[in-house]
Amino acid sequence: MKSDKIAIIFILVAVFIIIVVLLSNFTYRARVVVGGAVFNVDVAETKYLLEKGLSGHKPLTKDEGMFFVFQKPDNYGFWMKDMLFPIDIIWISSDFKITHIEKSVLPETYPKVFYPEIDSMYVLEISAGSSDALNLKIGDSVQFFRKTSKNS
Repeated sequence: MKSDKIAIIFILVAVFIIIVVLLSNFTYRARVVVGGAVFNVDVAETKYLLEKGLSGHKPLTKDEGMFFVFQKPDNYGFWMKDMLFPIDIIWISSDFKITHIEKSVLPETYPKVFYPEIDSMYVLEISAGSSDALNLKIGDSVQFFRKTSKNS
């Protein structure tokens, strides 16, 4: 009887851990509008996705990106670990204004870490050269529209 209870508790804990791991890898799609362009983005909010980012990802198309959502504004650094292609990295304030742009960051720059000049709450990663093509600059507005699940 006691061993049955232990087995049930063990199974419940294992199921809980599996659910947590699966949810930590869960992304959803959203739209980001900046500089008159619309980007379909994967959203990173979990610790796992905030750390993984686009590492190992196939190259982005001109209208794709990744949007990082942090809990509070801070001086979040980004690196190019396991990246397969160059990107533009755009830091965004809590009121959705561009605060810093790193252009055409190459995978070969790893392990260098890139930081914004001021605290930011969001980061947008898009194809290298996109920020120049759109003439993006500090202070430009960014719109973020939550969309549907990528995994559903």
